[in-house]
Amino acid sequence: MTEQILIKELIKDRQVGAIVSASKHLIKDLIDKIDFENAKVFVEYGPGKGAITQQLLNQMRDNATLFVFETNKQFVKELIKIEDDRLIIVENDAENAKMILQNRYKIELVDYIISTIPFTFLKYRKRRRIIFRSYSILKEKGKFITYQYSWLIYYLIKERFAATTITTTLLNIPPAFIIEGVK
Repeated sequence: MTEQILIKELIKDRQVGAIVSASKHLIKDLIDKIDFENAKVFVEYGPGKGAITQQLLNQMRDNATLFVFETNKQFVKELIKIEDDRLIIVENDAENAKMILQNRYKIELVDYIISTIPFTFLKYRKRRRIIFRSYSILKEKGKFITYQYSWLIYYLIKERFAATTITTTLLNIPPAFIIEGVK
């Protein structure tokens, strides 16, 4: 999928938050925060074209599972092209992840949640629900990791999580903040 399609989807779908893909530097900085050796269940919110999804799959153990939550139909079509039995595509909103994981897949707790959804585009109450529900399905010491283009979501994550860090990746257009909350 080309960047033109990403722009087209941004215009059509206000939930799409980027006009260009994350840089390889941003993806590396985000991926480096994950302990793949000791994790079995991953969740990704807003995988878009699947750039981070593919990197997660490349490093996950063979017995690990990645659940991706995507609402954009064009992006779902792209994700379906990724042939990996460990990938489960859920065409639904991140806000519903806890309910879907517990009811449909019998998953009570997860190791990591990686989010690229554009929190700045969401209303405060929805941002709060996503963060608080994410916290509730993470294992003890589990991590919620997101990259954003503003600090907006940092304070909600800090409010809920035991430890919170923020780093900046300058080698991205625009520069991005990686925010990590540890349960």
